[in-house]
Amino acid sequence: MEITLFEARKLILASQGLLNKKPFGKGKRAVLKVLDRLGYVQIDAISVIERAHHHTLWNRAGNYKPGLLYAMLGRDRTVLEYWSHAAAFLPMKHYRFCLHTMHHIKSAGHHWYPVDTQVKTYVYDRIVGEGALYARDFGGNGKLSGKMWDLKPAKQALHELFMEGKLLVSARDNFHRRYDLPERVLPSGIDTSLPAPREQAAYYLLSAIKAQGLVSLGAIHYLRNWIKPLIQQYLPEFIEEGKILQVTIHKSSGKVFYTTPDRIEQMPKRVNKAVYLLSPFDNAIIQRKRLAYFFNFDYQTEIYLPAHKRVYGYFALPILWGTEFIGRLDPKAVRKTGVLAINNLQIEPRVKINDQLLWALKNALHDFALFNGCESFQISKSEPAFLTAWLSKPSDIGAP
Repeated sequence: MEITLFEARKLILASQGLLNKKPFGKGKRAVLKVLDRLGYVQIDAISVIERAHHHTLWNRAGNYKPGLLYAMLGRDRTVLEYWSHAAAFLPMKHYRFCLHTMHHIKSAGHHWYPVDTQVKTYVYDRIVGEGALYARDFGGNGKLSGKMWDLKPAKQALHELFMEGKLLVSARDNFHRRYDLPERVLPSGIDTSLPAPREQAAYYLLSAIKAQGLVSLGAIHYLRNWIKPLIQQYLPEFIEEGKILQVTIHKSSGKVFYTTPDRIEQMPKRVNKAVYLLSPFDNAIIQRKRLAYFFNFDYQTEIYLPAHKRVYGYFALPILWGTEFIGRLDPKAVRKTGVLAINNLQIEPRVKINDQLLWALKNALHDFALFNGCESFQISKSEPAFLTAWLSKPSDIGAP
């Protein structure tokens, strides 16, 4: 079937939960709904503002606090930490679908680090005997196979054992993982059977469509090339059975995308415009080429660039307004003073700025400041320049 670019945008953003404010409800139940819809939320350590996984959840789950996620991981056992295209939080019920990746890592020999077998055995045996441990519990000097022991090889061994599924994360202390054996982490009654190839392929395909609304083959196996053969094997069957639809975009290159009948049926007819300040690692924008294709928005993080080469700022966030990405802002939470510093705010020249957008942006900045533990925000530079004064002037938050 053929759809318009506007319909494609609605399909994508509705699937991401970004067309209506906090569409998943509140609290832990909302967090689980978000994780179930998105499939995963990427973890990132950068802390100039609240970390990416909390930021992504806050944009979708009402009344979200960072402590919720860690409680659901460590105490409730409803959240699992593992790997998607990167380190991520997933619904615990998806555990069995992670076994495919775990077996791949094990057969490949290692994920990131070729770790000495004796080091892995030593680390694993200590956790078997002592219970859950952090990487820091392996510090100090000692000898192992004639080599000086230090923290680095232990951390590498922990990561590799985690990727192989021999250890799981049982809790987090801020950004420190506590590792334990799967049988001491997994809740009772959870299905740990290895999915059949067709079931695993369906999981990859349908979870990607559920999260993104409309996907290319490359989007499904993004940074996970080992799953590509499985998808290619079963995709034609699912298309033949009508479980998956092939879609092209009207007046475009004719590139083929995939969706499901329920995604098409649930496509919203109207758009309730709202401003979202998205994390650079948000599920909606993490695939930059996809973002450019569907939204004509060229976005790259400038984290790794030297300061003099940055155009938008160290941690510039995309600004979504309705179905359009309209600009970027570079924030930093200065928690000692309680101020969210907006180092740079730039709206694209093509964007028509009206009162509705101004108030929506002002409210979004106010809410974002509170989420980051700040009482107010302060803008240093903006484009257009009048935004600095207009958005910063004292006023009641809300529509005019």
